[in-house]
Amino acid sequence: MEIKSTFEQLIKLYHIEGVVTDYRKIDSGHMNDTYCVTVNDTDYIFQKVNEYAFKKPELIMENLHALTDYIEFNNKKSACKIVKFIDNKEGKNYTILNGFWRICRYECNTVTYDIIENAEILYSSGFAFGDFINTLSDMPLGSLNITIPDFHNTRKRLNYFFEKVKEDPLGRAKELGADIEVFEKYRDFCCKLNDLTDEGLLPLRLVHNDTKYNNILIDVTTQKPVCIIDLDTVMPGLAAHDFGDAIRFAGNKAAEDETELTKVGLNMVYYKEFTHGFMDSAKQFLTETEIETLAFGAPIITLELASRFLADHIDGDNYFRIHRPNHNLERARCQIRLAEDMFTKLDEMQEYLVNCSQ
Repeated sequence: MEIKSTFEQLIKLYHIEGVVTDYRKIDSGHMNDTYCVTVNDTDYIFQKVNEYAFKKPELIMENLHALTDYIEFNNKKSACKIVKFIDNKEGKNYTILNGFWRICRYECNTVTYDIIENAEILYSSGFAFGDFINTLSDMPLGSLNITIPDFHNTRKRLNYFFEKVKEDPLGRAKELGADIEVFEKYRDFCCKLNDLTDEGLLPLRLVHNDTKYNNILIDVTTQKPVCIIDLDTVMPGLAAHDFGDAIRFAGNKAAEDETELTKVGLNMVYYKEFTHGFMDSAKQFLTETEIETLAFGAPIITLELASRFLADHIDGDNYFRIHRPNHNLERARCQIRLAEDMFTKLDEMQEYLVNCSQ
């Protein structure tokens, strides 16, 4: 079915009056198919959820209802609002029509960034992500569905990676010896957060779990965060996961899939700006052990994602959307290079973080 026809059928199932006059695809995400759709003079975001990645997407939407209800009922004041999807005529915040669709209003005068050009705006973004965890700190962990079990269980992610290496269904792994050796080298370190959690030394919290900088809508005029989006993976997890993933994305000197690896590395100016903002909103609830190990989250989550990109490349690119041949391999190598640079700066990263907690 032609995509415009799908949009026209969808709006009939919502309290949206008018006709589809324009649409364009938004390609910034790895998971879902996202479109900006104009109905008369009003813009909406239409998103088709990736049902390969999310086996039960209705559980995601139940979570989003629970999150917005909790924030509104408890009158939570946060630094940045969260995305809210529109209910259809049946009172559901999703619709099944040639796929699993959801709709929200388009935030006018906002933009997302894949590469940071202004270090100063990272402070407010760090504050927003830290404040997101703080806002949900009183919400019971059992209030939300687990949408992807073991999403940031690095030990299991690496076990899965090595299983795919062993299976090598397309014969791709045999050409990746140097890449695979990196994961063998850092395997024990990458399980440190798992170990501390299993020992009861790190508390589980409701966290975003996907704190890429392009998951914040930024006001084009003020350059301040307006709305946190992509809440599909909000589940119990570790503060270090959210902190680390944000640093992985926003602190990289290059794009997430940069192929010229000499350009890749951790920008410490960006790191410090984000860390300062994050700690200003999060230090009041973080435990001493969390603060002592927060910086570990950056190289750990970076190598975890690298293992996922590389496993998907080995398995035939089924999970992450690719835009060219070997795209997941390029993404993996970029993340490996970034993680290796983080390890050389880890002491400096941790020292600055502790100073921000004082």
